[in-house]
Amino acid sequence: MAIQTVLLVEDDTRLSEVVSSVLTLAGYHAVVISEHALIPRAMATSRPRCVIMDGELNASGHNLSWSDAAAIRRVDPKVPVLMMTADRAALAEAEARRSTRSRAAGFAGFIGKPFEVQTFLATLSRVLEAPVSAHPSVDDRVVIFPDIGRPRADPPDVHLFDTVVHELRQPLTVIRGQLQLGRRHVGRDPARVQTAIDVSIAQVDRMTRLLGDLLDSARLAANVLDLRIGPVDLATVVATAIASHEAGDAHRISFRWPHGPVVVIGDADRITQILDNLLSNAIKYSEPELPIEVTLTLQGVEVELRVADHGIGIPADELARVFTPFYRASTAVSIAGTGLGLHISRRLAERQGGRLWLEASSGAGSVFALALPIA
Repeated sequence: MAIQTVLLVEDDTRLSEVVSSVLTLAGYHAVVISEHALIPRAMATSRPRCVIMDGELNASGHNLSWSDAAAIRRVDPKVPVLMMTADRAALAEAEARRSTRSRAAGFAGFIGKPFEVQTFLATLSRVLEAPVSAHPSVDDRVVIFPDIGRPRADPPDVHLFDTVVHELRQPLTVIRGQLQLGRRHVGRDPARVQTAIDVSIAQVDRMTRLLGDLLDSARLAANVLDLRIGPVDLATVVATAIASHEAGDAHRISFRWPHGPVVVIGDADRITQILDNLLSNAIKYSEPELPIEVTLTLQGVEVELRVADHGIGIPADELARVFTPFYRASTAVSIAGTGLGLHISRRLAERQGGRLWLEASSGAGSVFALALPIA
């Protein structure tokens, strides 16, 4: 089945990244623009199957969604337009289709902010499956949930989207609580305000990392992640990665490798991303005083890198799921993480002609191995 293009018009950068990731993971090709003025060009170049439009206001306070949706209908009445806004009054007006501008816009579907991912995808799917009338009547309605008994090709992984929403909602809840706490202490307790700000910034960083992981995962799944492949001195890359993870004067990470350069074929930045994930996990899941050993060995036409820790390990009955997206070992549920790092790292290794696997794991620690082709 051909991948359907969806044009998203959204000026909120973070929201557009989340929606774009959701669309990509659901099997759509997302084209994102931030300004309504770019709609004609985007329509001509991307030829979308559907348009999702936010409620951007112009300088005079006029909501551009109505006029732009009407313009799209005039140019191509077969392209449905969905309204996505937090303005409940606008949603009610658009859905009722009793005003002049709502009838002219003829929105085919309505998505309120914030939205549940399942409802969002069900609305989009229903709109794409049903023909859109050039002049919908007042009685036209969009059914939010598709027919239960109707088979669908490649249904979205609802559990996956539930996990994404959960992972994003947690830091948002913390940020809101900390900002409320800080607001109560403004002018009275600077230390409490500073702590609230620091915690909020840390949660924003957590969301940024999650969004980056989601985008990498989506791009890998769609095979659209660009790599800059060439000769890379793996020994230098590993040494640099280790130095960035060492704290203070305590050198707990040891490194053994053959003397001289160890040149492989790959993308230096993406290899560093894999190493950062392996080293971060080794540090996160083991006590601060326990050592971490990194070794490089030549094995035929490959170079094998191993990262061994003495941490909590992974239960034997869970080993097969280590590289599954969003998987967290039962021994690690109390430790912060997204469960995407190992999945992305394995896909990155494979895209570079390499391999990533779990070589051993027990209550005494784990050993992860990365193999890359020798230059």
